[in-house]
Amino acid sequence: MRGNSFISNFKRFIKIIFFIALLMPFSLWIGDLYESASAHNVINRWNHRRFGDFYELPENSLDLVFIGSSHSYCTFDPEQIDALLGIKSYQMGMPLQHPDSSYYTLLEILKTQSPATVVMELYWDMMASPFNLKQATSLFEVLRDEETVNDYIKNVFPLSEKVKYYFLPIRFQPDFFAYRSKLIMDFLDETLGLKKQANEIPGEERYKEGGFIYCTYNIPEDKFTHANQFLNLDGKRWVFDATQKNFLRKIANLCEKNDIRLVFVTAPIANVSMEYILNYDRIHNAVADFAKELNVPYIDYNIVNLETNMLTNENFRDDAHLNYGGAMIVGEHFANWLKNNPETR
Repeated sequence: MRGNSFISNFKRFIKIIFFIALLMPFSLWIGDLYESASAHNVINRWNHRRFGDFYELPENSLDLVFIGSSHSYCTFDPEQIDALLGIKSYQMGMPLQHPDSSYYTLLEILKTQSPATVVMELYWDMMASPFNLKQATSLFEVLRDEETVNDYIKNVFPLSEKVKYYFLPIRFQPDFFAYRSKLIMDFLDETLGLKKQANEIPGEERYKEGGFIYCTYNIPEDKFTHANQFLNLDGKRWVFDATQKNFLRKIANLCEKNDIRLVFVTAPIANVSMEYILNYDRIHNAVADFAKELNVPYIDYNIVNLETNMLTNENFRDDAHLNYGGAMIVGEHFANWLKNNPETR
C-alpha cells in the first residue's frame, strides 16, 4: 500500500511540475504584455520624469522637499514656494503614497540632499491600510538603488504581497486594464462619436518642473452628487493603521537624526466633499494627537478652510484635489505659515 501511495504521489508531483512548465511561458508573456501597458500610463511617465529630474539635481541643493500622495503634488508648487521664500524646493509626492513608501522616498532623498525642511502630506486614506502593492511598485520603477528596493520588500511586504509582486500578471494588472479601457473608449469615441468625460472638461493637465502637476480643470458636475467618493465616509469608522503609524514615527526619527524640520500637512478636499463626510473631527483629532505625540506641527487645510472660507469648489479639479488656482491659494498660506513659524521643535 505504501508503494502504491508513493507512486501515486510521485505521479501527482510530476503532473504539477508539467503544468507549471506549460504555464510558465504563458505567464511570462502575459507579464510582459501587462508591464508594457504601464508605460502608456501618463501618471507613471510623470513619476519617471519627477525622479529623473531629481537625480539630476546638484547634491545638497535643496532647502525643502515635499513628500506624500497625489494630494502633495497637486497642492504644493515648488516654483511658487521658492519665489515666496527665496529657497529651492522639490516635489516628490507620488500617487497613493503611503507612509511606508514616503519613508523609503525620504531615505533616497537624503542620499544626495540635505534639506532643512521636509513637508509630509498626510491623507487619511493612505494611513488606513497596512500595505498597498500598487504604490510600492510605482516607487520601485523610479528608484535607482536596488538595495533600497530589496530592503523595502524584505522588511515591509507581507508574504502574500511578495508573491503578487514577483508574479508580473498580478503586479501590472491595474495598468493593463486601465490601458485597455482607454483604448476601448478611444475606439468608441472615433467610431460612434461618443465623447469621453476628459474631453468635455475644459482645461489642461501637465507635468511642471519641480515635480508639480499643473491642472486647470474644474470639478465635474457628477462629483457634486452621486460620483463623489466621500458620500459614505464616516470618521467613526476610520482606523489609523498601526503599520503606517510606525512609519510616521520612523520618518520623524529620521528627520530628527538629520536635524531636519518636519511638518505634517493635510491637503484640502473639495468643499462639497466635506459636506458629505460625517464626524470628520474624529479623523482630524486622531492625526493631530499623533502629530503632537511626535512633537511635529500639523496643519489640516480642511479645518483651515472651514474656519476661513479660503477655498470654493471652483478651486478643485475633482472631489479631492486642488486645481492650479486652489494650489496657489494654499501655497501662499503655507509659505506665510513657514515664515511665521521658523522653529518647529
